[in-house]
Amino acid sequence: MSKMKPRRKSARQEMKESSGPNWMLIGPIVGIAIIALVGLAVVGTLNPTVAAEPTPVLSETVSNATEYCESNPERCLITGNPDAEVTMIEIVDYGCPHCANFSATKAPTLLANYVETDQVRWMVMPFALGPGSQPSAAAVMCVNEQGTDLALDFHENIFALQGTTSVHTKRGFMGIARNIDGIDEDALEACIDDGRRMQDVSFNQQAARSLGVRSTPSFFLSNRLISGNQDLEVFQQSLDAELN
Repeated sequence: MSKMKPRRKSARQEMKESSGPNWMLIGPIVGIAIIALVGLAVVGTLNPTVAAEPTPVLSETVSNATEYCESNPERCLITGNPDAEVTMIEIVDYGCPHCANFSATKAPTLLANYVETDQVRWMVMPFALGPGSQPSAAAVMCVNEQGTDLALDFHENIFALQGTTSVHTKRGFMGIARNIDGIDEDALEACIDDGRRMQDVSFNQQAARSLGVRSTPSFFLSNRLISGNQDLEVFQQSLDAELN
Protein backbone atom coordinates (compact mmCIF):
# COMPACT_ATOMS: atom_id res chain seq x y z
CA MET A 1 0.00 0.00 0.00
CA SER A 2 1.50 3.25 -1.04
CA LYS A 3 1.93 6.05 1.50
CA MET A 4 -0.34 9.08 1.15
CA LYS A 5 1.44 12.32 0.53
CA PRO A 6 0.58 15.11 2.99
CA ARG A 7 -2.01 17.44 1.58
CA ARG A 8 -0.50 20.72 0.50
CA LYS A 9 -1.91 23.80 2.17
CA SER A 10 -4.03 25.97 0.00
CA ALA A 11 -2.90 29.49 -0.82
CA ARG A 12 -5.78 30.84 1.30
CA GLN A 13 -4.62 28.87 4.35
CA GLU A 14 -1.04 30.07 3.92
CA MET A 15 -2.17 33.70 3.70
CA LYS A 16 -4.38 33.28 6.79
CA GLU A 17 -1.54 31.85 8.83
CA SER A 18 0.95 34.44 7.64
CA SER A 19 -1.43 37.30 8.46
CA GLY A 20 -1.11 36.80 12.23
CA PRO A 21 0.90 39.22 14.39
CA ASN A 22 4.64 39.18 13.88
CA TRP A 23 5.86 39.51 17.43
CA MET A 24 9.46 39.69 16.30
CA LEU A 25 8.65 43.13 14.81
CA ILE A 26 5.90 44.36 17.14
CA GLY A 27 7.74 43.64 20.40
CA PRO A 28 10.55 46.17 19.91
CA ILE A 29 8.09 48.83 18.69
CA VAL A 30 5.93 48.47 21.79
CA GLY A 31 9.04 48.65 23.95
CA ILE A 32 10.18 51.88 22.31
CA ALA A 33 6.71 53.42 22.75
CA ILE A 34 6.70 52.55 26.46
CA ILE A 35 10.15 54.05 26.95
CA ALA A 36 9.04 57.24 25.18
CA LEU A 37 5.95 57.58 27.38
CA VAL A 38 8.01 57.08 30.51
CA GLY A 39 10.49 59.70 29.29
CA LEU A 40 7.73 62.23 28.69
CA ALA A 41 6.36 61.60 32.17
CA VAL A 42 9.79 62.18 33.71
CA VAL A 43 10.30 65.41 31.74
CA GLY A 44 6.87 66.62 32.83
CA THR A 45 7.80 65.91 36.45
CA LEU A 46 11.18 67.68 36.21
CA ASN A 47 9.81 70.64 34.24
CA PRO A 48 6.24 71.27 35.41
CA THR A 49 4.23 73.93 33.60
CA VAL A 50 4.75 77.28 35.30
CA ALA A 51 1.69 79.50 35.38
CA ALA A 52 2.20 83.09 34.25
CA GLU A 53 2.55 85.47 37.14
CA PRO A 54 -0.46 87.78 37.49
CA THR A 55 0.02 91.47 36.82
CA PRO A 56 0.61 93.24 40.16
CA VAL A 57 -2.29 95.46 41.10
CA LEU A 58 -1.69 98.95 42.48
CA SER A 59 -3.11 98.94 45.98
CA GLU A 60 -3.52 102.69 46.34
CA THR A 61 -6.15 104.92 44.79
CA VAL A 62 -4.45 107.57 42.64
CA SER A 63 -6.19 110.90 42.18
CA ASN A 64 -3.22 113.27 42.24
CA ALA A 65 -0.05 112.78 40.19
CA THR A 66 2.13 114.90 42.47
CA GLU A 67 1.10 113.00 45.56
CA TYR A 68 1.68 109.70 43.79
CA CYS A 69 5.27 110.59 42.89
CA GLU A 70 5.97 112.05 46.33
CA SER A 71 4.73 108.83 47.94
CA ASN A 72 6.70 106.66 45.50
CA PRO A 73 9.96 108.49 44.70
CA GLU A 74 11.54 105.26 43.42
CA ARG A 75 9.01 105.32 40.56
CA CYS A 76 9.56 108.94 39.52
CA LEU A 77 12.54 111.19 38.81
CA ILE A 78 12.16 114.25 41.02
CA THR A 79 14.28 117.37 40.65
CA GLY A 80 14.10 121.05 41.49
CA ASN A 81 13.24 123.08 44.55
CA PRO A 82 11.20 120.88 46.95
CA ASP A 83 9.57 124.06 48.29
CA ALA A 84 8.52 125.35 44.87
CA GLU A 85 4.87 126.32 44.68
CA VAL A 86 4.41 124.74 41.25
CA THR A 87 5.09 121.16 40.20
CA MET A 88 5.11 119.87 36.65
CA ILE A 89 4.96 116.15 35.95
CA GLU A 90 6.04 114.63 32.65
CA ILE A 91 4.68 111.18 31.77
CA VAL A 92 6.87 109.63 29.12
CA ASP A 93 7.12 106.56 26.91
CA TYR A 94 10.66 105.92 25.67
CA GLY A 95 9.44 104.54 22.37
CA CYS A 96 7.41 107.68 21.64
CA PRO A 97 8.91 110.05 19.01
CA HIS A 98 6.85 112.98 20.34
CA CYS A 99 8.39 112.39 23.77
CA ALA A 100 11.83 112.41 22.18
CA ASN A 101 11.05 115.69 20.44
CA PHE A 102 9.82 117.31 23.66
CA SER A 103 12.92 116.16 25.52
CA ALA A 104 15.25 117.55 22.85
CA THR A 105 13.54 120.84 21.94
CA LYS A 106 11.42 122.08 24.84
CA ALA A 107 12.47 120.45 28.09
CA PRO A 108 15.92 122.16 28.13
CA THR A 109 14.33 125.64 27.94
CA LEU A 110 11.69 124.87 30.56
CA LEU A 111 14.23 123.34 32.92
CA ALA A 112 16.61 126.29 32.54
CA ASN A 113 13.95 129.00 32.94
CA TYR A 114 11.77 127.47 35.63
CA VAL A 115 13.43 124.55 37.43
CA GLU A 116 16.98 125.84 37.70
CA THR A 117 15.60 129.17 38.95
CA ASP A 118 13.85 127.31 41.78
CA GLN A 119 10.37 128.29 40.64
CA VAL A 120 9.15 124.85 39.57
CA ARG A 121 9.74 121.32 40.76
CA TRP A 122 9.90 118.79 37.92
CA MET A 123 8.96 115.13 38.03
CA VAL A 124 9.32 112.48 35.33
CA MET A 125 7.14 109.37 35.50
CA PRO A 126 8.58 106.57 33.31
CA PHE A 127 5.60 105.05 31.53
CA ALA A 128 4.91 102.53 28.76
CA LEU A 129 1.99 102.56 26.37
CA GLY A 130 2.60 98.86 25.69
CA PRO A 131 4.87 95.96 26.65
CA GLY A 132 7.51 96.83 24.05
CA SER A 133 8.79 99.92 25.85
CA GLN A 134 8.45 98.59 29.40
CA PRO A 135 12.14 97.54 29.60
CA SER A 136 13.24 101.12 28.85
CA ALA A 137 11.06 102.58 31.60
CA ALA A 138 12.41 99.95 34.01
CA ALA A 139 16.01 100.76 33.01
CA VAL A 140 15.48 104.46 33.80
CA MET A 141 14.19 103.50 37.24
CA CYS A 142 17.18 101.22 37.70
CA VAL A 143 19.50 104.18 37.13
CA ASN A 144 17.33 106.25 39.48
CA GLU A 145 18.49 103.92 42.26
CA GLN A 146 21.93 105.48 41.80
CA GLY A 147 20.75 109.10 41.90
CA THR A 148 18.28 111.44 40.25
CA ASP A 149 20.88 113.43 38.31
CA LEU A 150 22.24 110.25 36.72
CA ALA A 151 18.71 109.08 35.95
CA LEU A 152 17.85 112.38 34.29
CA ASP A 153 20.96 112.13 32.10
CA PHE A 154 20.01 108.57 31.20
CA HIS A 155 16.41 109.68 30.53
CA GLU A 156 17.60 112.38 28.12
CA ASN A 157 19.95 110.05 26.24
CA ILE A 158 17.83 106.92 25.99
CA PHE A 159 15.70 108.50 23.25
CA ALA A 160 18.72 108.15 20.93
CA LEU A 161 17.96 104.41 20.77
CA GLN A 162 14.73 105.03 18.88
CA GLY A 163 14.95 103.77 15.32
CA THR A 164 17.91 101.49 16.08
CA THR A 165 18.16 97.76 16.67
CA SER A 166 19.18 98.52 20.27
CA VAL A 167 15.91 100.18 21.26
CA HIS A 168 14.42 98.70 24.47
CA THR A 169 17.35 96.26 24.85
CA LYS A 170 19.95 95.73 27.56
CA ARG A 171 22.64 96.18 24.94
CA GLY A 172 21.30 99.66 24.22
CA PHE A 173 20.92 100.56 27.90
CA MET A 174 24.47 99.56 28.72
CA GLY A 175 25.76 101.51 25.73
CA ILE A 176 24.05 104.65 27.04
CA ALA A 177 25.36 104.00 30.57
CA ARG A 178 28.97 103.74 29.36
CA ASN A 179 28.77 107.32 28.13
CA ILE A 180 27.49 108.79 31.41
CA ASP A 181 30.11 109.37 34.09
CA GLY A 182 29.13 108.05 37.48
CA ILE A 183 26.79 105.19 36.56
CA ASP A 184 27.71 101.89 38.19
CA GLU A 185 27.37 99.61 35.18
CA ASP A 186 27.49 96.40 37.21
CA ALA A 187 24.67 97.59 39.47
CA LEU A 188 22.62 98.70 36.47
CA GLU A 189 23.10 95.36 34.72
CA ALA A 190 22.08 93.46 37.85
CA CYS A 191 18.94 95.57 38.18
CA ILE A 192 18.01 95.01 34.53
CA ASP A 193 18.65 91.26 34.78
CA ASP A 194 16.59 90.66 37.91
CA GLY A 195 13.70 92.73 36.54
CA ARG A 196 12.84 94.25 39.87
CA ARG A 197 11.67 97.55 38.37
CA MET A 198 9.23 95.99 35.91
CA GLN A 199 6.62 95.88 38.67
CA ASP A 200 7.07 99.62 39.21
CA VAL A 201 6.49 100.22 35.50
CA SER A 202 3.19 98.37 35.83
CA PHE A 203 2.25 100.49 38.84
CA ASN A 204 3.06 103.68 36.92
CA GLN A 205 0.92 102.48 34.02
CA GLN A 206 -2.02 101.85 36.31
CA ALA A 207 -1.58 105.16 38.12
CA ALA A 208 -1.30 107.21 34.92
CA ARG A 209 -4.30 105.58 33.32
CA SER A 210 -6.39 106.12 36.42
CA LEU A 211 -5.49 109.82 36.06
CA GLY A 212 -6.76 109.88 32.48
CA VAL A 213 -3.50 109.46 30.55
CA ARG A 214 -4.14 107.84 27.17
CA SER A 215 -1.16 109.10 25.15
CA THR A 216 2.36 110.43 25.58
CA PRO A 217 3.83 112.77 26.35
CA SER A 218 1.31 113.89 28.94
CA PHE A 219 1.82 116.44 31.68
CA PHE A 220 0.22 117.43 34.94
CA LEU A 221 0.40 121.00 36.13
CA SER A 222 -1.35 121.55 39.47
CA ASN A 223 -3.09 118.25 38.76
CA ARG A 224 -4.43 119.57 35.43
CA LEU A 225 -3.76 117.25 32.52
CA ILE A 226 -2.02 118.68 29.45
CA SER A 227 -1.91 116.12 26.65
CA GLY A 228 0.56 116.04 23.80
CA ASN A 229 3.75 117.69 22.68
CA GLN A 230 2.40 121.22 22.76
CA ASP A 231 4.20 124.32 21.49
CA LEU A 232 6.75 125.75 23.88
CA GLU A 233 4.59 128.86 24.35
CA VAL A 234 1.73 126.72 25.69
CA PHE A 235 3.92 125.33 28.46
CA GLN A 236 5.40 128.73 29.24
CA GLN A 237 2.01 130.40 29.45
CA SER A 238 0.64 127.61 31.64
CA LEU A 239 3.60 127.82 34.02
CA ASP A 240 3.51 131.61 34.15
CA ALA A 241 -0.20 131.52 34.96
CA GLU A 242 0.44 129.13 37.86
CA LEU A 243 3.34 131.20 39.17
CA ASN A 244 1.42 134.47 39.01
